[in-house]
Amino acid sequence: MKFTNEQLNAEGIRQWNWIQKQFLNCPLLLGNGFSLNFSSRLLYRNLYEKYIETCPKDVEKLFAEFKSTNFEIILEHLDSTERVCSALEIEQHKITQNKNLIKQGLIDSINRIHPTPDEIKIDQIKLVAKKIKEFDQIFTTNYDLFLYYLILESKKFGDYFYMPFFEDERFKRFNTGDIFKSNHIYYLHGALFVFNKSVDTIKIKRDENWLIDVITKEISKDNYPLFISEGTSEMKLKGIQSNNYLTYCFRELKENKNKNLVIYGQSLSDQDLHIVKAIDENYDKVAFSIRISENKTMNELKSEMNRIRSILKNTEVEFYDSSTLFEFE
Repeated sequence: MKFTNEQLNAEGIRQWNWIQKQFLNCPLLLGNGFSLNFSSRLLYRNLYEKYIETCPKDVEKLFAEFKSTNFEIILEHLDSTERVCSALEIEQHKITQNKNLIKQGLIDSINRIHPTPDEIKIDQIKLVAKKIKEFDQIFTTNYDLFLYYLILESKKFGDYFYMPFFEDERFKRFNTGDIFKSNHIYYLHGALFVFNKSVDTIKIKRDENWLIDVITKEISKDNYPLFISEGTSEMKLKGIQSNNYLTYCFRELKENKNKNLVIYGQSLSDQDLHIVKAIDENYDKVAFSIRISENKTMNELKSEMNRIRSILKNTEVEFYDSSTLFEFE
């Protein structure tokens, strides 16, 4: 059902312009809900539908058994099974094989469902890029290409990938000391355009080709993106800690000098409890986006707000209507 601004305000859901002065020049944390404004094809269910069309029968059985379309949930179950097998010294080759198939299937599916150049709205990119410049730093758990192009359009943010990578001039190498930019974006769980090469973390440079095509060619050559897809928060954290770039990004989230944070399109689910903990231990106040839709009741909105309050016990939370921060049309 529809709610007026007054009704939302009475329940503690503000319009962004009512609270924005409290969050001037602060960092922004973006989740999958941000990307869905550009393309609904990036829903988890759509990822699943594309993958299930061609996946092995054993993998299809796993999704059916757990009655889930969420890759991360299935990976979580397989990870638990691996640990049980290891503890009891049971052969686990088939489990590990299917786990790797699902991880690779997730990457392949993301490539298949990503919008084509014709579907990218340049005016939309420019509109959002202008707004995003109001923030000091950007942290994101997103893996898609929209932020890649938004950052290029904004001309404000660096990403620490600026050093030459002499083995392959198509890439730039990660280095922490960036003398060119003071504002940065941090891909907390990796991205489709970030890769590992030996001890280096590298990023594909833009060229005349559509970026998703370049990435697909790399995957076809068995060069896979740096992308944390393990199911549990614990496994994601282990993945982060195993890579110097991801470790650096996560440390910057935890040690940011600005103690206010704006969150948009990031649900802070159980699979991201490592991020929840980092926020709750290091930030004084957050602005959390609430998506208002016609099929949500006020009780459902209040339930979501109560959930966020329950996991951010040490942090003051302001809630705002997500539609009032960014304009996508």
